[in-house]
Amino acid sequence: MAASLTTLSSVMKQFYLGPLQDQLNNEIMAFDLFQKEKVDWVGKEAIIPVRTARNESPAFSANATLPTASQQTYASLTVSAKYLYGRMEIQGPAIAQAKASVGAFINGLQVELDGAMETVKNAADQAMFTGGGAVGFLNEREVFAANAPIEFSGNIDLVPETAAAKVAGTLVRLDTYKSIPVTMYRDAGAKQHIKFDAGVDTRDIDGAGTAAAGTAHLVIIGNKTAESMGIYGNLGEKTHFGIDRSDQVAPASKANEVLQSIIRAANLSGTGDRVDLSTGRMQAILDDIATESGSTPDCMIAHYVFRQQYVGQLSFTSEAAGTGITTSRTKSVDNGDAGFDMGTLSFNGIPLKVSRHCGKGLLIFLHTKSWALVQIEDPNLADLDGNVLSRVTGSDSYEAYVRYYYNLVCKQPNRNAILVGLNFAA
Repeated sequence: MAASLTTLSSVMKQFYLGPLQDQLNNEIMAFDLFQKEKVDWVGKEAIIPVRTARNESPAFSANATLPTASQQTYASLTVSAKYLYGRMEIQGPAIAQAKASVGAFINGLQVELDGAMETVKNAADQAMFTGGGAVGFLNEREVFAANAPIEFSGNIDLVPETAAAKVAGTLVRLDTYKSIPVTMYRDAGAKQHIKFDAGVDTRDIDGAGTAAAGTAHLVIIGNKTAESMGIYGNLGEKTHFGIDRSDQVAPASKANEVLQSIIRAANLSGTGDRVDLSTGRMQAILDDIATESGSTPDCMIAHYVFRQQYVGQLSFTSEAAGTGITTSRTKSVDNGDAGFDMGTLSFNGIPLKVSRHCGKGLLIFLHTKSWALVQIEDPNLADLDGNVLSRVTGSDSYEAYVRYYYNLVCKQPNRNAILVGLNFAA
């Protein structure tokens, strides 16, 4: 069948657009977790109202006197759309041949289409965790000496390895959301360590040089402003889409509690050293979430190494006395259930999912209904003047590109938590 450039564009949309949308929505684990939500956009920004404080009026009365009227307090999140692209190039001879055989064109193009899709999926999945520049959390709750290695949980590969390559960023203390300007780089001699620049006065962390036990968990913020906001940034940044989480709201005794996530260290000794997984510590996080928000997470996410450790806790090998015969069994620990289907591994009925893009040394607890993927439109092939394919200037080739305009927003961070400082295999 002979075909024009317009016909080939239609064929590409027919054979590629549907699978593209399915793969982004269903094959990226983090994308599949969150509900897609279309909102009203003004330019590239959307205003999303969120509740920051409850109605404080309910009260008992001995003489039927009505309590003072009150209302819930709301704030507006200003969310900017972020633009994700995947670009592919097709040589002119392939286009010429396709005009004689559309089937041959699709078959020959499959490798390029698959390659572009994999690139888009990888970028989107990575950004679901570290988008916006938040790449992990510090485990330390000690004195921070200048130019000394600091224990780190997260995506260490996104931190430069040498002082010469160091980048500017911001450390955010999650209990008070105090921002500390700093330059940081990776300690090349030790995995999962970073170093403060020698010129930074880290005593400003709490004014005395020591962070309070149980509260000083820091997140590294980079400068990846073009990316969609990730899980780390949604739960860790001092400013949440234009709202300072430390700001007081009425009544004055209450902060923006709904907007404040729960970040806890696995090690309770006050040091930043990583410790092995404890199901008791996991239960404590669930109790913290219930205390702060009255809710229960419906999903946990970790790196593959964490799953291995968790399965190790739930399984053991025993030997029948004097026989030399060993038997592998599964035990229940705090309602953990390893089973044999890794897809159903859970704790207290909460499924554990894994991702290679989730940082090592941490465990994420998500209440997925408190999140939304806000988008301008579904991911699609850019259609310019009716054609998906367009000529590349100065080259005997054509190009097409995938585009997705969206952002990830957590509307109730206090229903979510991150446990940091977990041990993992090298």
